[in-house]
Amino acid sequence: MRPIIILSSLAAVLLGGCGGDARPKPPEEAIQPVQISAEAQSANLQFATRMLNQLDSSDTSANLCFSPLSLSVALSMVLNGAAGETYDAIAQALGYEQTKLDTINQQGRALNQLLKPRDPEVTIHIANSLWIQQGFEVKPDFLRSLLTFYETRTEPVNFTGNPEAAASQINRWVKEQTQGLIEKLFEAGDFDATTRLALVNTLYFEGKWRSPFNKEATQDAPFYLENGKTKQVPMMLLSEKLPYYKGEGFQAVALPYGEGDYRFYLFLPDKGRKVAELRKQFTPEIWAKWTAEFRAIDGVLKMPRFKIEATYDLKPPLSALGMEIAFDPARADFSRIADVAPNRLFIQKAIQKAVVEVDEEGTKAAAATGITVGVTSMPMERFELVADHPFLFVIAHQPTGTILFMGIVREP
Repeated sequence: MRPIIILSSLAAVLLGGCGGDARPKPPEEAIQPVQISAEAQSANLQFATRMLNQLDSSDTSANLCFSPLSLSVALSMVLNGAAGETYDAIAQALGYEQTKLDTINQQGRALNQLLKPRDPEVTIHIANSLWIQQGFEVKPDFLRSLLTFYETRTEPVNFTGNPEAAASQINRWVKEQTQGLIEKLFEAGDFDATTRLALVNTLYFEGKWRSPFNKEATQDAPFYLENGKTKQVPMMLLSEKLPYYKGEGFQAVALPYGEGDYRFYLFLPDKGRKVAELRKQFTPEIWAKWTAEFRAIDGVLKMPRFKIEATYDLKPPLSALGMEIAFDPARADFSRIADVAPNRLFIQKAIQKAVVEVDEEGTKAAAATGITVGVTSMPMERFELVADHPFLFVIAHQPTGTILFMGIVREP
């Protein structure tokens, strides 16, 4: 997923000319990598599970897919420009109420390094960029933090004078970073005379199954929707020894990618139960309990081949997590980004686009998040799991416990 953050000033005055080279110079001494802390792991899990419950609802029939990692990286970058109550609100939403900004940045940088796979069967690409309105002066400390900790590239654009060209330029970059999975993130109408910055984070994931499905075994089979209807879908078949867990009211299986640092988890509620009931159980504590109970046993897995795409307006869920002030033009404080007094910078909109594609060979996934600122039971001897009704999935990094993508497949 790619988080994108657009910052806009309340001032409606067009800024002429160019404010010089927006690219800060790299720091003379690189920060030494640090290990991801238990506090950071907990914060990331907390944010992921809270966003899952905010984005989904019990009465929906829609598929769901999003990247908590992409969004948290984007918000962590914005955090470097926030002050006062606005800073506190964003930090609290991220699960970092008592953590200093420097520690958050170092943990973000460390996680970026730890997520880079040494496995030839897995590709992870994370990229950040900052698009600045020509002539708008951004504070050096803000730029330095984004470069030092998030390796952020900066580029000047003309949001106010040529929004079509600005959108096209950013979209080309997003498409390139996501290997074409997300072709278009912004419309020209997403920018107006007050837009000053667009902060974009992209996350691309591609993993090959350790035990791929046999394409010749894939057959059309019924998938039972929650509205009582049935749909024929391409159902894949795998007979293999896999990590498996039978919980109360559901069963789950984990599909390792390559050497196993990354896994695809499938949680299937028992027939008669809706997937929203399972989603409501999802907390950091429950996630840790469930994943600790998986045991490798022989079994048969049937799951649909699917591709789902989703776009979300993130303002309502982020506001529900306590970030209302960041969207309030009268109260937001992003004074550490730039001095626009007596005006203010504020978040105008927040969006995320995500794509997850699963087939016999593995998984491809990408997402984009945009923020405009005006800115246990014992394992059985053998299992059979047939995912022929809605299920929840997670793509996670085992060594750090980081959740890259989450989703619900209600209609493949």
